[in-house]
Amino acid sequence: MGMIPERTIDEVLQRADITEVVGGYVSLRQKGSNLWGLCPFHSEKSPSFSVSPSKQIYKCFGCGKGGNAINFIMEMEGLKYPEAIRFLAERYSIDIPEDNYGRSDSASKEKKERVTAILKEAARFYYLTFHDPVAGKPGRDYAEKRGLDKSTLDHFGIGYSPDGWDILYKHLRGMGYKDDDLMDSGIFIRSKTKGNILDLFRGRLMFPIFDYMGTIISFGGRALGDEKPKYINSPDSYVYKKQNHLYALNFAKKEKSGVLFVVEGYMDAIAMHKAGFCNTVASLGTAFTQAQLKLCARHCDEVVFFFDSDGAGQSAAVRAIQMMSEYQRSMTGKIVRIRIAKVPGDKDPDGYIKANGKEAFRSVAERAMPVDEYLMERAYNDNFTESNGLDKGKYQEDVLRYGSWIADDIRRSAMANKAAVILEANSDVIYQSIQRYADKERISQNGRKSAVTVHRENLKNRNAQLVGEDTGVESATETSDMIVDAATEDETGLLAFAIALGDSLTDTAYVSPEDVLKEEDFSGDTMKILVRDFFGAYEKGKGVSFARMTDFFHSVTINGNEAEKVMIAAYSQTDMCGSLVVIRDYYLKILYRVRLEAIENAGRVLIDRYYNVPDENQLRLKIMIDELDRRKADLLRKMESI
Repeated sequence: MGMIPERTIDEVLQRADITEVVGGYVSLRQKGSNLWGLCPFHSEKSPSFSVSPSKQIYKCFGCGKGGNAINFIMEMEGLKYPEAIRFLAERYSIDIPEDNYGRSDSASKEKKERVTAILKEAARFYYLTFHDPVAGKPGRDYAEKRGLDKSTLDHFGIGYSPDGWDILYKHLRGMGYKDDDLMDSGIFIRSKTKGNILDLFRGRLMFPIFDYMGTIISFGGRALGDEKPKYINSPDSYVYKKQNHLYALNFAKKEKSGVLFVVEGYMDAIAMHKAGFCNTVASLGTAFTQAQLKLCARHCDEVVFFFDSDGAGQSAAVRAIQMMSEYQRSMTGKIVRIRIAKVPGDKDPDGYIKANGKEAFRSVAERAMPVDEYLMERAYNDNFTESNGLDKGKYQEDVLRYGSWIADDIRRSAMANKAAVILEANSDVIYQSIQRYADKERISQNGRKSAVTVHRENLKNRNAQLVGEDTGVESATETSDMIVDAATEDETGLLAFAIALGDSLTDTAYVSPEDVLKEEDFSGDTMKILVRDFFGAYEKGKGVSFARMTDFFHSVTINGNEAEKVMIAAYSQTDMCGSLVVIRDYYLKILYRVRLEAIENAGRVLIDRYYNVPDENQLRLKIMIDELDRRKADLLRKMESI
């Protein structure tokens, strides 16, 4: 599927009135110039959720979520950005034209639709077979033995694959589906001897797997006895990549509890839903992936993992924690809190709930440990034996390794304090050792510079640009793929007031050309990118609406926070301005402060260098310092005139 044209996005935002879109989900009441209601994203008793018809944005002052109509649909329906645009386009009868990919894209879309239809019909076939008085009896007997009642079976669409080699194949061929499409569905295989097409699932309890929008994309099949393998899962196919999906997310996302429980198997997820823990998903028979973590982050603030209690399950937990910890550092969106739950008695969630009840299991979930605490416990238990006690050398190695995965300085410090007691060492020394270990690992893995280093180099480059000097330091984008999202309050305010000025920003009656903001007025990569986006979307006579800018905010962070939240807070300051002239004055004051600070920083660098160079080089530096002083004086005069 190709990219959606910018003009189509603009049309969606113009036609999809924020009041109407939000009003379809939230009861709103007029209060002043805005509309207010109970936030749909968190539990509250007093309305803190605000909709601004004039700005075409929403903002919750309780949980901080905000954005435009597209962002709202993304949150409410659990859709990706292009999917939310298509959702609104369909609602408002807006055509989304095919792009330059042309016929091949259209053919791909038709192919996907055929494969999806095959999977939907297969699910219907399995479901009807399950309820067939004769053919489905083995499946029904097994389901009864596992305690699956009718409502649960129907809710998850559970079925049964008959014990034959090609029963489903013949059924679908009879409906007119072609072999190529059937093979692309992932639920058939070819015989190695004869080359004929056979059903992948035979004599198994069938679990349809849905994407988060509720479309069937694959299946899992559970053996009814002790035969191996116990589970067979559809392989990756034309419409399914297992690392990009989570079982039961289509149901769990509706809970909006802020927490997702992640288990390892279908039956665990179903048992937890049956017990009332409907915010549960399963990882589809694969090690937890980065894509799945990012998927979780779109739907919750916290993830609680339930790994099997055996050695393999606990080893999987450590591997997953390492992956998630590394990935969280690079995520350009919301960061989720991660906890690890330990189910007592070496039981899986399904078995524990059956043996102890849902309230006992609720206590297990509540006692889930933060990642750092879990790792410290593992470091001790893995290196302790009754016969020899604690192997302090290996314990120390594990503490340094595990500590290097934790980005939060406070939690890393807490780990060092705990280890210091056991190792009888200074906690500061341990903390510093963890830091060195982390730096060494990061360099060995990708050779990246730290964010602080890159940010300092950005500042150095900006200062050098002010005096026209070559620093000998390459830009951050040339030396590292790390995006620096640092920004001062003045920098975010400057962009917010520039947006509020609309097309007056480039009207010389309000703002002189030299007072139009520029990329070099900002030190961080994110703000530079947003300024480029701003001018890329800027239209003469219109400017850029804040609702349009939120489309650029949704994919980046500012100071580690979601850019939407930061910029909505900055933009709200423009509400206190009663006229365009007042907005212009605030804009200029901020612009002059930002440029003045940059000049003063550059001046300090030059003055420091002036006293540390040979006399013959001082004249050149003196000229540069004088030029900065002239520009500083000019800025001060402008500030006084406002």
